[in-house]
Amino acid sequence: MAEERKLTNAEFIDLQDFIYKKSGMFFPLSRKNFIEQKVLKRIESLEYKNFSDYLAILKKELYQTEIINLFNEITVNETFFFRDQPQFEALEKHIIPRLAASGRKNITILSAGCSSGEEPYTLAMILREKFPYLPFTICGIDISDQVIAKADWAEYTRYAVRHVPPDYLKKYFIPLENGNLKFRDEFKTGISFKKMNLMEFGASPGLKSKRYDVIFCRYVLIYFDRVSKQRVIDTFHEKIAENGYLILGNSESLSSVLGNFKILHFPSAIIYRRT
Repeated sequence: MAEERKLTNAEFIDLQDFIYKKSGMFFPLSRKNFIEQKVLKRIESLEYKNFSDYLAILKKELYQTEIINLFNEITVNETFFFRDQPQFEALEKHIIPRLAASGRKNITILSAGCSSGEEPYTLAMILREKFPYLPFTICGIDISDQVIAKADWAEYTRYAVRHVPPDYLKKYFIPLENGNLKFRDEFKTGISFKKMNLMEFGASPGLKSKRYDVIFCRYVLIYFDRVSKQRVIDTFHEKIAENGYLILGNSESLSSVLGNFKILHFPSAIIYRRT
């Protein structure tokens, strides 16, 4: 039975094209086994017999929520607090002070691909501790409704908070009976989460006129091909306020796309400023 459910190359290309058109994410043939396992899980859940029937469901949108279920499976959401510490140090020591000196009265930050909330809550702790005089709003968006729900709930394992400073851990988290920790509700002010496809971000009614001082988009564009990546970067350029900043993953760059951003070099961190 397992052999019958193997995805042929033609079926994979069909699914690959569908995912790309819907989300901008491009999975090459080298990721076929990964996609096959995730789709098989969905097929078994729906009690279907083969990939062709499942593809028909997706294409005809017979179950509109199934697209979301598939995206929940194929997007990897493993992250942790204070990931890529040098970038947060650059934010604390250089970027926020520059924004404050330029006259910003309220700092607005977008966490694109926020996963289960570790990045937005890390940013909130830094701003509260280092810039208590400066109001802020942080918006986290992600294509997966499951991780958005987790971000709202804000419960984390000890492993996820292993890099949180001890004094922050004591102040911002509540220990739970199951051994996990929960980010305190009283410190969630100014933080919001929204399920959103990054390819539709620029056209979102609720965010259409919004401009951000800083956009974090780390380890998300690795799923995008050059064309989709260019489209997202162009949207970011429109959404970043004058002299605002774009922060990608520590191993990512804009070398393959065009964009009006200036490269800024900090110790162990590269950050882009909108020009």
